[in-house]
Amino acid sequence: MSVEINDRLKLRPSVAVVSNGDVTEFFLSDIRKTIVLRMQEEVAQLLFGLDGNKSIADFLEVNGLSGQTDEVLPLLDFLNENCVLLKMDQDYGKDYNRYPRVYSLLENYSQSQGQVNERIKKVQGARVMIIGLGSVGTWVAQSLLMSSVKHFLLVDADRVELSNLHRQCGLTEASIGELKTETFTKRLLEMDSEVQIESIVDWLDEGFFERHEIGHVDLIINCADKPTVDETSYIVGKYAMPHGIPHIVGGGYKLHQSLVGQVVIPGKTACLECFRMNLDDLNEIDTSNIRKLENKNRRIGSFPPLSALSSAITANEAFKVLAGLDNLVMAGQRTEFLLRKLNFANVEMQRRHDCKWCGYEGEYYQLQRD
Repeated sequence: MSVEINDRLKLRPSVAVVSNGDVTEFFLSDIRKTIVLRMQEEVAQLLFGLDGNKSIADFLEVNGLSGQTDEVLPLLDFLNENCVLLKMDQDYGKDYNRYPRVYSLLENYSQSQGQVNERIKKVQGARVMIIGLGSVGTWVAQSLLMSSVKHFLLVDADRVELSNLHRQCGLTEASIGELKTETFTKRLLEMDSEVQIESIVDWLDEGFFERHEIGHVDLIINCADKPTVDETSYIVGKYAMPHGIPHIVGGGYKLHQSLVGQVVIPGKTACLECFRMNLDDLNEIDTSNIRKLENKNRRIGSFPPLSALSSAITANEAFKVLAGLDNLVMAGQRTEFLLRKLNFANVEMQRRHDCKWCGYEGEYYQLQRD
């Protein structure tokens, strides 16, 4: 997108400008990105005059630069391409007053307010399916609502229990015994009366997608862990792949660590079967002398801060999918947050050409190839 002489540009307020001699740094504080240019401080100071109220032509005239258009326009174009300067081609709508920080975040990936409006429209027009309203699913849904998502399909068959309250948001003592879908719907409507919520009271199993017509969805986030997250995610993947629906594993958790689930974009990223094959290769050992002893009383620890951490990262990736951003971190990544070390451990998971789902001879390759 090239800037033109009659365009109006604004130096974004979240961009810090630091000059040191003939070098100027532009720091995009929202995303911690720095752009360094060889530029005199006097020139950098002029950029503060770009407030979105005057055209580039007027800006040049005011600063006595009308005869230097050929030199100045490439600089302004570069700074616009790198989201330091924002083109003021459209006004923001009424939702800006409710979500100013969301708009500000999207400006880091947009060259104009028109592009930001388009991304917001995508997010607010999307229908998101969240399966499992537990210690990850409730936090994911609430975070996405607060990020301007307006349409949800919530899936859970459980009722609120006392033991849910210490790790699941939106539930109260008064809601004990109620269906989670009902009490959580009330919670979201209290936060945003315009949100549209549908629900399915059922467990996710092999026959779920045959029993229910879910209609069009733009994203599925699986946070169901019965019998295991792997099994439920596989069910979601088998439905989502042929329908071309992006899907995310909502993460798991133990008392000492949090598993951050992967993002799958059919036809573009490693799918769940790719992940399974890669993990099998990583974990391959001689099992001939190994016997698993069943522990009938085994319970996996769930710690609220770790559940919230996993769900926050999941919601962040989900927002990027909905907004059409391409800087997905959890595509092709298996990540664990280690509480004892306060550190992330990442393992790359490449798309497999021999995958039975998305490989060259895979069941869904012809459906999802670019």
